[in-house]
Amino acid sequence: SPYYNPDQEYGRSLLDSPHKVVIAPTVNLPFGDGQKYLNTSTWGNRLLGGWSITPVITFSSGFPMGVSQNQSTTGYLLGNAQRPNLVPGQDILVGGDITERIKNNTADNLYFNRAAFQAVAANQFGNAPRTLPGVYSPWRNNVDLSVSKNTGTGGRTSLQVRIEVLNMLNLVQWASPASSAFGNSSFGQITNQANNMRMIQFTARFQF
Repeated sequence: SPYYNPDQEYGRSLLDSPHKVVIAPTVNLPFGDGQKYLNTSTWGNRLLGGWSITPVITFSSGFPMGVSQNQSTTGYLLGNAQRPNLVPGQDILVGGDITERIKNNTADNLYFNRAAFQAVAANQFGNAPRTLPGVYSPWRNNVDLSVSKNTGTGGRTSLQVRIEVLNMLNLVQWASPASSAFGNSSFGQITNQANNMRMIQFTARFQF
């Protein structure tokens, strides 16, 4: 059986997210003391000097996923959950961008193509591998923004004020399907968000 065959069980770690790019440039605005513009203006320096902007842009692919099968019998001693068969010629994922599909119709939320799986009888082993071939959970892209201002307050002291916008574009990161157990009524459905909506936070730090 595949549960006692190391070759059949060989696969990627469930933490293997193969593509991740983070771009985080910091831009110091050219105003105030030591900068190109308004370097001799007291009010210009107070209002516009010391500002920096840092966008943090993340592109990250999802994570490997596996499936099991609903079973009413006791789990296998070593294999634990029963797995279904994969149907030849069927795409494992439903076509189309999942976010656009859900935007257009919240009921169009299937990520797994249910026709790609076939239930096996009790006490039999399906041929689905531990992690599905070439299949990942939805991408997790994000854009944060940090805007800060440093102001000298005399001597070696300074004050930094920072505004941070988390998930600035309000992008949705989808969690994995609600159920990975074939036969479950929610099998393959995307029903949960993996991140939070846009948040804004303010911080102030006095250095001495």
